[in-house]
Amino acid sequence: MSSKVLGFGVVGLGMGMSRAGTIAQTEGAKLVAVADLVEERRKNAAERFGCDTYEDYREMFDRDDIDVGMAMTPSGLHAEIGMEAAKRGKHVITTKPMDVSLEKCDALIKCCEDNGVKLLVDFGERYGGMNKKIRRAMELSALGKVYLAELRMKWYRADPYYEGWHGTWALDGGGSVMNQGVHFVDLLQWFMGPVDSVIGHYGVYGHKNCETEDMTAAIVKFKSGALGTILTTTTYNRKQQLSMIEIHGEKGVIGRGPDVWEFVDEEPVVEVPPGPGNVIEDAIQVINEGAAPAVDGYEGRKSVELNLAIYESARRGTEVKLPL
Repeated sequence: MSSKVLGFGVVGLGMGMSRAGTIAQTEGAKLVAVADLVEERRKNAAERFGCDTYEDYREMFDRDDIDVGMAMTPSGLHAEIGMEAAKRGKHVITTKPMDVSLEKCDALIKCCEDNGVKLLVDFGERYGGMNKKIRRAMELSALGKVYLAELRMKWYRADPYYEGWHGTWALDGGGSVMNQGVHFVDLLQWFMGPVDSVIGHYGVYGHKNCETEDMTAAIVKFKSGALGTILTTTTYNRKQQLSMIEIHGEKGVIGRGPDVWEFVDEEPVVEVPPGPGNVIEDAIQVINEGAAPAVDGYEGRKSVELNLAIYESARRGTEVKLPL
């Protein structure tokens, strides 16, 4: 396989500024250009990275020296931007969530497949050592019969956070569970496997200008027979935020945030193979070496589907079965 240096183009310089920095510091990657509607952001990126800048991301994607397009924009634009990249033969990375509807997710998957390019979804938690160890332990059935998986994400966002696209159905796809909580919903389903059904509730409890929700609670029934709970909120005005997943079964308890690794009897040997440390390193291995991505399009849509099922359950006032 070729080990060429890959050229990256980043769309959106909010969180995209951080990813641009990662690209610039990663061996085998080159930050060729960035695109953003805000001139000041473009200017800052040019000064910091020495890259080219564009107001129109389509013009940026027309370049032959860009191999990978990265969508770091409001969530409801990810598929649209990704498809524009794919149609020009660029590999695609979207930040989380993949988009705000299954229709958009599926359209992006199909477009990438039709154009023969790779699709990765940037769930940074998938690269964490403890998270990979928990996943491996679950693959090895280290807990025996699993009883319960709890997800609690309690963060804070002040009212000004919701003055733009955040907390809108059209561009954020929801609130605490779709934007912040999706990191951990992705982990939950990665650890626990397919979901059978969900019962959910959501509402706006602590903000004046949030359209969607700032608190969501759900009970999840997994196809394995285990139960799960999901609680996400952006109303938790404590200095120390909480991002916890804990799983227990007949043989012990494991979890992260804080890390938990306790067993009734002898602790099992769980070895985690080395791998990429972030989505940029991942993309290089996927494109140049033919490796499987940590999160491809099919994997990336799972958390979107589960979150949409939670919202649908809350609206209906009844249990919702998956797949939708």
